[in-house]
Amino acid sequence: MNPSPNWQALEKNICDTLKEWELKIGYSKESAALYYPAESLCALLGLPKGQQERLKEALTSFCKKVRARLGEVRITFNQERYCIHVSEAGSRYVKDHIQASPFLVKFIEEIRRPGSSLASVEQVFGNFSSRVVKRQEEDVYIFYFQDAEVDEYVYCVKEDAFGLEYHRFTREDYRSLYGSQLSG
Repeated sequence: MNPSPNWQALEKNICDTLKEWELKIGYSKESAALYYPAESLCALLGLPKGQQERLKEALTSFCKKVRARLGEVRITFNQERYCIHVSEAGSRYVKDHIQASPFLVKFIEEIRRPGSSLASVEQVFGNFSSRVVKRQEEDVYIFYFQDAEVDEYVYCVKEDAFGLEYHRFTREDYRSLYGSQLSG
């Protein structure tokens, strides 16, 4: 028997991403396009990998499930990636109804602050929990909370002559992309 897809996890990821964009670049009342590899969508929906037909069915159902909140959501597929098109109504819903995580607000403020450093980013993490994992992989520092309740994402932060930049991944995507195990 196949388990039901986890619609909430995908919807939360979409809303989290739109809220992150809002914090970084400001609110845009335009539609948004989010790109996902099939493997990421399967992980978010709780589907076994490699079940393309089941994934397509789940995404079709997902669009119907979230219509009341995110408006018209369309899914397209191009060269191994799915694009989830969220309507203007969906962008507005996220702006009006989804609270930004206090951690994410402080993190982005710190990343954008002139003169910020890896040490100041580490301090932001420490202000939210004493159980933070930090490790270096080449010139990138990996940060995440052992307790995913504080924040469930993995942050890869790099410092260069222009300041700080970061990429944020789900834990599953991070493991898949980098073949790294996460503790905690």
